[in-house]
Formats: sequence, C-alpha cells, structure tokens
Amino acid sequence: GSLYFAVAFVGFENCVTAQPIIAVERTVLYRERAAGMYSAIPYALSQVVVEIPYVFVETVIYIFIVYSMMSFQWTPAKFFWFFYISFLTFLYFTYYGMMSVAITPNPQVASIFAAAFYSLFNLFSGFIIPRSKIPKWWIWYYWICPVAWTVYGLIVSQYGDVEDFIKVPGQPDKQVRTFIKDYFGYDPDFMGVVAGVLAGFTV
Repeated sequence: GSLYFAVAFVGFENCVTAQPIIAVERTVLYRERAAGMYSAIPYALSQVVVEIPYVFVETVIYIFIVYSMMSFQWTPAKFFWFFYISFLTFLYFTYYGMMSVAITPNPQVASIFAAAFYSLFNLFSGFIIPRSKIPKWWIWYYWICPVAWTVYGLIVSQYGDVEDFIKVPGQPDKQVRTFIKDYFGYDPDFMGVVAGVLAGFTV
C-alpha cells in the first residue's frame, strides 16, 4: 500500500499543479499564434521537454527520502528500478495534467476531467482489486491503465525476488515472491515489458 500511494499521491499532485500553469500559458499561445510568432508543435514540444529536468530533480529528492524510509534493500538494481518507475510515473502524470487542460475549454473542466480518471486509475491499478479479481469484461482497462503498470513495476522490482515467508489468511505460509505471483499475477520476468510500456505512456 505504501508503495502504491507513495508514487500515486505525488503523481496526482503533479497533475493538479501543472493544470493552472498550462491554462495561463495556453492564453499566451493563442495570442502569439494570432501574431504569427508561435507554432503549436514546437510550443508543445518545448512544454514537454522543459518538464524533464524539473521532474528529474523532484524524483531524486523524493526517492532518497522515501526509499530509505521504507527500508528497501540498497542494491543498485532495486534502487534503479524504483527511480526509473517513479520518474516516468511523475512525468506521465505531469503530462496527463497538461493534456487534460489542452483538450478541455477551461481549467475547471480540466480538473473535473482529470479527477474523474483518478478514480478509474485507483480502481483498475491492480492494487485495490487484483488483476485476477477484475471482471473479464473490464480487464481491458487494466492493461491500458498507466497506474497498473506502475504498481506492477514497483511491487515486482522490490519484492519479486524476496524469499521470506509470510502468513496468508486461510492458506499455508508462502514466500513473498510466490504470493505476489499467485495473488497479483505479477511475473518478475515481465519487467522489461513494464519498463517499455511506462516509457510509451510518457511519450
């Protein structure tokens, strides 16, 4: 739970804080386009690229605090995965906030539009309802939900190789990695795909 909320909370905040800034900048774009000074594609690309260093610094500060507080193993591979997944998650949430402003008429509608999807992101992330328990006619949304890929990557990268035994109600004791595979359906060999999909959502 702490893994999920540690990243989702900051992601939602990134989305919310990006919206008013983009809304103001959109009025500037309209004015400058009318004057023949701006073109939409270079302007949009510059908005996207300028966020990368800010989000990178945010991720570095945040990760060093959160990673040590959660007492994760300080191995290069696990730390890199946590950083990589968090960085791309913060980025795609920032871009989602920008997109919600771009496709709606004003900031108020953009915040309502974005908030509606927060609920769907939470519901289909695979954390509150594991993938195996999602009704078959809704499973398609699990696979297109970016937060589901974030949760998949975070849990597998930190716990996918843990061999300690845990108590599972109504079942015999299981290894953590076995429980993750049986309950959530997460496969540690799928991390390359998770990394690629998260990069794709960001792009």
